Amino acid sequence: MRKLFLFISAFLICTTIFAQQKTKKIIQLSLNEVIGISKSENLSLKSKILDYEYQNLETWKSYSNFLPTLSYTAIGVNNLELPVFVFMGQQFVVGTKFTFQHSLDLSLPILTGGSRWFNTKIQSNLKKSLSEELKGKEQEVVLQSLQAYYGIILANSLFHTAEEAVEVSKSNLEQVKKYYDAGTATELDLQRAKAQYAAAIPNLEKAKSEKLIGLQQLKYLLNISFEDSLIITDVLDQKDFLKEYRFSPLDELKTISSENRFDIKALNYKLEATKQGENIALGSFTPTIAASANLAHQAQVDNSNVMWNDYIRSKSISLALSWPLFEGGRKLLNYQQAKIQTDQMELMLEQADKGRILDVEQNYYSFSESVKTLESLKEAMIESKESLRLSNLLYAEGMSTQLDVLNAQLLNTTNQAKYYQGVFSYNVSQLNLLYSIGVLNKIWE
Repeated sequence: MRKLFLFISAFLICTTIFAQQKTKKIIQLSLNEVIGISKSENLSLKSKILDYEYQNLETWKSYSNFLPTLSYTAIGVNNLELPVFVFMGQQFVVGTKFTFQHSLDLSLPILTGGSRWFNTKIQSNLKKSLSEELKGKEQEVVLQSLQAYYGIILANSLFHTAEEAVEVSKSNLEQVKKYYDAGTATELDLQRAKAQYAAAIPNLEKAKSEKLIGLQQLKYLLNISFEDSLIITDVLDQKDFLKEYRFSPLDELKTISSENRFDIKALNYKLEATKQGENIALGSFTPTIAASANLAHQAQVDNSNVMWNDYIRSKSISLALSWPLFEGGRKLLNYQQAKIQTDQMELMLEQADKGRILDVEQNYYSFSESVKTLESLKEAMIESKESLRLSNLLYAEGMSTQLDVLNAQLLNTTNQAKYYQGVFSYNVSQLNLLYSIGVLNKIWE
């Protein structure tokens, strides 16, 4: 019995492991695939799409207020006690025990102070605002995904650099051991080589963990299962994302941003909607006029066995005017509140516009800095690599010290890492600049 139980347990465990492995996917990602997946699968973008669809229905709902309302009503009344009138000493019972009624009611507001029309304007502007927010959200999601994508490529490059540093320091340690055993290297040289090797290992582990974290972050942004494996097909090289905007002066970029920034457009539409709210508040001071029509069939009988010929038909048309003359000043207060909301929205728009200018300036200078430093970082990396090669040759010939070799190794590793970070900053700063002027979509359209 025990063997049977162990066999069944082992079978279930193996089946579970196989099922889990079977569901895992290996996904290859390139730059264009990251853009496409982020636009179609990102959860926050999907949520924003639902917001837009909801507002679209609200817009249609605002137009339905212009249509008449038609309702059907059926009433059955059992009068438990009928009213009794006494006249000249005589008692008269009024009414019947049962009353049945079927009616159709049609109502149509004719004049509402413009609230229906202004409401349609509000909902339409809110829809346009959400449309701009949706476009901006799409660019934001793509930017975040590309930043994470290039972050992984950077982490992968830094991992290879750290791995190479470990191999170089290990090879150097082995070489120094041979020299030490042969009596041509000192105890200090050996200790320095060991220290250099030991110091290189933590950097390798750090680069490895950063790469794994970056992969999980990208999976989160692309709505990919954390259990799936990603294969990055691109390498860390210089990209030209700016294209025709590369040589545009700062003032021109600011002008482009004012014409294309989706957040500014969205706030402008919200401001228009808020202004329409003032009109609704003013319209409440005017009278309202509504028309209604009624078609009713009523039967008053003494028993519940009602027949169709017991019903009496009635028709009516009415026109009602309502004009509240005093409501404690609520209408005036509502208008003042609407004015305050408009003022608040104008301040938000002004603040966002100044933030736009600052954002463009920051990203412009960041890109300019990355352009100027990248070439020097590349030259420094080439020089330090050559310096390391020469240091190893000179040390093998006894013409330099072990300290020279260690310094060359450290400088080479540092310059390689700085160069890769410079390429990363160069690429990402272009993406940030395109996003800040509202034209990041140019890279996929």
